[in-house]
Amino acid sequence: MYLRQAWNDHRLAFNDTGSKIRTIRLHGVNIWIPDTFLRNEKDAQFHRVSVINRLLRLSANGDLWYVTK
Repeated sequence: MYLRQAWNDHRLAFNDTGSKIRTIRLHGVNIWIPDTFLRNEKDAQFHRVSVINRLLRLSANGDLWYVTK
């Protein structure tokens, strides 16, 4: 199962004027991620894997894109 979330945090916006950098991949940083829940779940467990499968991308305007599987 893939979980994809997107939100905007204007405090993380950066100036990309005159730069080729439009997005930044973030790893190993502590950024707030929404606490997601499934409304009708009966029982849930998070599957632990040896390699963390996450992507956190920050755009210049403060948009964050988070994907985990």
